[in-house]
Amino acid sequence: MDKYTIAHIHNIFFAGSETFIYNYVSNHKRFKPICIATQFANLEQFPFPEADMYHIDDPVKFQYRWLKNKFIGIDDKIERIIRQRKAVLLHAHFGDTAIRALAMKRHLGIPMVTTFYGYDVSQRAKDEKWRKLYGVLFRHGEMFLAEGPFMKNRLIELGCPENKIRLQRIAIPVDKMPFHARTPKRPDEKTILIFCGRFVEKKGLAYALQAIKLLRQSFKNFEFRIVGDGTLKENVTAYIKENSMENYTKLLGFMPYTSYMDEMHKADIFIQPSVTAAAGDSEGGAPTTILEAQAIGLPVIATTHADIPNIVVPGKSALLSPEKDIMQLSDNIAQLLHSQNRWEQMGRHGHDFVCKYHDINNEILELENKYNDLIR
Repeated sequence: MDKYTIAHIHNIFFAGSETFIYNYVSNHKRFKPICIATQFANLEQFPFPEADMYHIDDPVKFQYRWLKNKFIGIDDKIERIIRQRKAVLLHAHFGDTAIRALAMKRHLGIPMVTTFYGYDVSQRAKDEKWRKLYGVLFRHGEMFLAEGPFMKNRLIELGCPENKIRLQRIAIPVDKMPFHARTPKRPDEKTILIFCGRFVEKKGLAYALQAIKLLRQSFKNFEFRIVGDGTLKENVTAYIKENSMENYTKLLGFMPYTSYMDEMHKADIFIQPSVTAAAGDSEGGAPTTILEAQAIGLPVIATTHADIPNIVVPGKSALLSPEKDIMQLSDNIAQLLHSQNRWEQMGRHGHDFVCKYHDINNEILELENKYNDLIR
């Protein structure tokens, strides 16, 4: 029997930091995915069939105007694609994408699933204009996916009917991420601490650097490696230089996914101290990097931010501290530097947890069950 077609819609497929989207889109089993976007990128890292990628030239056309219950400016190209491919359902990635696709969804008379991820339920939602647009989306969209209970509650606060919200965990290809146990270092070996993420406020790198500086007063035999880049790079570089941290803090820059995973495998402890930014931006859910770290056996140091406590085993696979609590963050890292015999057990707890709850081979079936609920 032919597979039903699902039209995935986003501004860009596939952003380097959005492996969580690629993992789902590229692993369908019972449905045929096509991707519609204004931009395609990083296809050497994230391969996808060229025949199933559809580029929309003008993002302005990928919008709608609401006037006396009539829709104006429907993009003919998108309509032709969806009708020709006989798509039975739209899956919009991020809330703002869903708003732009809403007119098309109603014009075609097919259901739409919307997945929220982070800034769309935090920073976007601080703007009254966006809250009103979300109100329209919540009335007319059929299903809204949140990766954890924190994000679900945030959607309810924004006015989304609870009966339209379903939990859909972040998923990773666990079978492609070999586990190896972290064992205590020899006296002549450095412990490798690693941070991976964009240089933006919500990732908490500024607090990680402050905690590492404190840590250096008691521990000398470690190196802090930082994978990433972003708008705050000048601030990060300046802090490292002003505090003479160059000898034990290494900026590795942005890396392709495979190189980033190589660095993760070399590390002993993963650090991700996410926070709510001053402008309101937050993870919304939780960083995929924490799941990847646990999958390969890294003990995790993180915060109680958003849904992070729901994607780790607190106290067993991860040590958590309150947001922006530099002293507790530093103390948690110190615990793991001092008690290195904990690393292996923490890594196994994390690996087992991710295999049970976040394996794409299982979670894609959960997502496709949700699709079936709508198209029936």
